[in-house]
Amino acid sequence: MSQPQEPTPKNEAKLRPCRYCKTPIEKGLRRCPVCGTLTPHSDAKSTMFWIAVILGVVWLYTLIQGK
Repeated sequence: MSQPQEPTPKNEAKLRPCRYCKTPIEKGLRRCPVCGTLTPHSDAKSTMFWIAVILGVVWLYTLIQGK
């Protein structure tokens, strides 16, 4: 496996920690180069937001269709 990239002031803004091994990795990577985790920096807040939006739309749809 490759060694993790050391954060520097120049590239630090582009790095986020892997959710499992906490190694700093680039934002655009689909797999952590150290532990192999798929989507290593998936943002839980973003996921929860979209789940809430979808549930809200479904709730509104059922509310409108029930009348």
